[in-house]
Amino acid sequence: MKSFRLVLSVFSTWIGECATHRAFAQQDAIRATPKVVLGQPALNPKDAVYRQVRGLFQNELNVIYTVCEPDAVRSQQLVNTVEEQWLIKSRREVAKRFAPHVYGTVDLDGLVERTMQTWVSELLTKEQASLYDAELADRMTYRRRALISKMLIWLQQKLQLSADQMDKVQEVLEAKWKDRWFRSIEATFDNESLFPEVNPSWLDTILTSAQRNALAIRVPQSRIAAVSQEYPSLDLNTPFRIGDIESSTQVKLDLEDDKPKPPVLER
Repeated sequence: MKSFRLVLSVFSTWIGECATHRAFAQQDAIRATPKVVLGQPALNPKDAVYRQVRGLFQNELNVIYTVCEPDAVRSQQLVNTVEEQWLIKSRREVAKRFAPHVYGTVDLDGLVERTMQTWVSELLTKEQASLYDAELADRMTYRRRALISKMLIWLQQKLQLSADQMDKVQEVLEAKWKDRWFRSIEATFDNESLFPEVNPSWLDTILTSAQRNALAIRVPQSRIAAVSQEYPSLDLNTPFRIGDIESSTQVKLDLEDDKPKPPVLER
């Protein structure tokens, strides 16, 4: 446990520096006036998020190619299905990202993974589907470790926990863990109000009265940019690929419902 606390100490310093740099970078990005290149239209923020969703789907296809090794026929079926369906599956989640009451990021990672898991189970063999299920389970295990470490660091910095308190809090977080706590690693860097809600009663016997009062105070941070800087991006006109096989059907992005509606004239 001493070695774990040493790792946490180093990790804490690194996260503090990263968070500071990212906070300034995001503020600059939000304040900056978009630069328009002559002859090219300004990038629609929703288009940018859709590119990132495509990038996440392509990332999963790369993983499936390595982990499941589908044959050419199944690969073609899979990339065609992704091409035909990705926008339908993504539109609602992308819209959430721009809702005025939503702070931080929407779980686009989870959307892509759950959707791909369904398509893999329908289009690949049972053995291949089980390999992908195992991949996602292992991924969540690593995320759990990472997020618990970040929560411990945050609690230590906020409450000045002792070494003994950190040991006990870690046991509580591991016992109470819920997979839904993980929305996006990115969100936990930027805004402490986005951390999973820690029920104060879990820590009553561990914290002092002053620490319990401090835990009850959440400091809201500024709204972070809707367009994440952390995701891969794939151009909307670039076909999906798995190995050497490309999707054969291109679905054009229809943002008709995103365009400003004409004013209604009063009679």
